Amino acid sequence: MLSYINHHLDGDISLERLSKLSGYSPFYLHRKFKSKIGYSIRNFIIHQRIETAAYMLTLTTIPIAQIKHLVGYETASSFNKAFKKVMGVSPKSFRTSNNYLEAVHHVPKSEYLSLNYELIKLPPRNAIVFPSVGNYFHREIYQVWGEVDRYLQVNELSEDQFEYLAILHSCQNITPDLPGRYDAVIVPKPGTKLEANRFFQTQVPGGKFIKYRFCANAADFQRLTLVIGKHMESQGIVHGQGISYLAFHTLPNPGNPDNLLTDWYMPIE
Repeated sequence: MLSYINHHLDGDISLERLSKLSGYSPFYLHRKFKSKIGYSIRNFIIHQRIETAAYMLTLTTIPIAQIKHLVGYETASSFNKAFKKVMGVSPKSFRTSNNYLEAVHHVPKSEYLSLNYELIKLPPRNAIVFPSVGNYFHREIYQVWGEVDRYLQVNELSEDQFEYLAILHSCQNITPDLPGRYDAVIVPKPGTKLEANRFFQTQVPGGKFIKYRFCANAADFQRLTLVIGKHMESQGIVHGQGISYLAFHTLPNPGNPDNLLTDWYMPIE
């Protein structure tokens, strides 16, 4: 039940749903939860949401307006009120003063994973690909994003003109001892023209995908893939043929690839 709460912070976590998961009546669950955890269910959910927001405010550049949705708040006023009640300051002040490090003793969360998945159908898209080979569970694989950064600088292009994808051509959980092909891919946003260059121009395949969203240290990616894989199985969703890919919300920093807000798209039947 605690795992369910932590992985559904962006959704409506109802007492009825938690009651069904635990097998207890809502009344008995409420009493038992408070006796074991020390918080009421409602207050525990609020603290988990705010602590997760605090992590993202400090260690990411995700806009505050987006963070509030990631942790389940629809309006800025409700988010600000809840955040200030738990942390003592507004989200904006917390970010600018870097209070996370001072509050770390009661801000234990250092990752975000939502299992509120989406089923999406995507069209093929033109892109430029920067191929590499390696283990995409290791930090070294992110070095290829240095090539992308240099390409943008040489061609005087802005980061916000592109989307940033990592195409995974194999599953390293299945073949951990073999290097996998990992392509850094940039997809131009509307209005951005692709110029001919020495890098490969390609097309990102379309199709039916399931999308999960997470934000964590790069070293935790393999563990998160296993959690997501189990969740897909529990939902009866069958992995399809074809590539999967990671869509980063910002250009990855090859020297520090941690805490990237990422959407993982996997093909489904």
